[in-house]
Amino acid sequence: MPDKKYKLTGEHFYKFFQCPHWIWYDVYGDQTKKGKIPPLIEMIHQDGLKHEEEMIKSRKFEEIKPELFRDLDEAFLATMELMKQGKNIYHGVLMEGDWVGIPDLLEAREGKSNLGDHYYVVYDVKSGKDIRDEYKFQLVFYSLILERLQGVLPRDAYIINANGEERSFMVDDFLEQFHLTRQRIEQILEGEKPPPFLKSGCKHSPWYSLCVEDTKGCDDVSLIYRLSQNDQRRLYDIDIHTVRELAAADLDNLRSRLEDWPFDKVLRIYNQAQALISGEPKILKKGEFPQVENEIYFDIESDPTETIDYLLGILVRYSSGKSEYKCFLAKDKSEEGKNWREFLDFLESLDDFVIYHYSYYEREVFGRLGQKYGISRALEDKFKNNTIDLHLAVVESVILPLYFYSLKDVAQYLGFKWSAEDAGGAESVVWYNEWLKTGDQKIMDKIIKYNEDDVRATLFVKEWLEKQKPRISREKLPEE
Repeated sequence: MPDKKYKLTGEHFYKFFQCPHWIWYDVYGDQTKKGKIPPLIEMIHQDGLKHEEEMIKSRKFEEIKPELFRDLDEAFLATMELMKQGKNIYHGVLMEGDWVGIPDLLEAREGKSNLGDHYYVVYDVKSGKDIRDEYKFQLVFYSLILERLQGVLPRDAYIINANGEERSFMVDDFLEQFHLTRQRIEQILEGEKPPPFLKSGCKHSPWYSLCVEDTKGCDDVSLIYRLSQNDQRRLYDIDIHTVRELAAADLDNLRSRLEDWPFDKVLRIYNQAQALISGEPKILKKGEFPQVENEIYFDIESDPTETIDYLLGILVRYSSGKSEYKCFLAKDKSEEGKNWREFLDFLESLDDFVIYHYSYYEREVFGRLGQKYGISRALEDKFKNNTIDLHLAVVESVILPLYFYSLKDVAQYLGFKWSAEDAGGAESVVWYNEWLKTGDQKIMDKIIKYNEDDVRATLFVKEWLEKQKPRISREKLPEE
């Protein structure tokens, strides 16, 4: 147990939802092994600050002087003085015991409290559009500190999203979940290392390489793709802790011990474990795709920090075997609508076609742009009725010896190479922001080339799937 008592902060809730080990490694890890925070995460943080400043311009708030943050006790005293006066406060510091919170905004409301004829509610300004769980828990945390200070628990907490919209939720609805999470974070701060668990959020942490190393080191079952923490605990309950133990289990026995799970789920994790141990893919079924004149491979580049879907890239593969890449590029927000209409003109011109994309994102953005800029019912149906999510096709057809099934994970495993070594969706957002600042055409060329590589990788995966055939018959569900 550590001698030092660590304070609980709002940032701990964000880190916990990304990767609980992030908190532990920050306190107890070898700091020489700490990597850099991914550039996009850092950029979103900076953009959040910029977004906050824009929001503040349209509201009347008192700002705690930046120099006071050298001593949080001083900043807290200054915040309390403003709260007693009923002022709205930007970056106020809330402290009570070992809890420290710095909400973006504190807004006074009419009503009785320890402060007088007013009480406070909390706001956070976020560059995203949705109220994610980590945002809610941070706001519940701030609201509970407020309750201790003013004697009143705010009923609601608020987020101002990327579009400047206010969204709220009821604090009471999340208190039970909050306290369970708080207790877990406090245990970590006191020195209890979380059990191994690898998930996609770990990639946001500067400790990602250690997360992978530790989880691989003990061969934990969380290396299985799409295994939840509840699933991990369930397997622990039946004395299966490692991938090797899962792969060596008798399938019938495993099914009987996990009778509350669908057989398809049991079979999937069992096959995934065997693929990880053998290092060989398992082919479940032959990939079958429609025969058409035109195959379209589709990928979108977006920038959440600027809330723009700026590049719609397509690779057209003709029945002759030839392929042609083209993209619809919006250089800024003012061109997004025009870019969308040009893409719809292209869609309208298509005949005897199918559109392949990897994962749900392209359909989501298509719906968002259609809602924002308009689309006919006929064109909307034309798109939705002729699209195939290749990620689903991969998951349904094969088991690969991989921890994640992103396009980059899958295509690289199969042998595809991106032109830029640092290529990735997150990196493209950083590049786009650099291009906005500099106007350097080389940066935009790099983004376009990355997008072209993405659609060519999608084609590469589809062609590989077409060639695969099951080596053995797949286990069947029992007949009723």
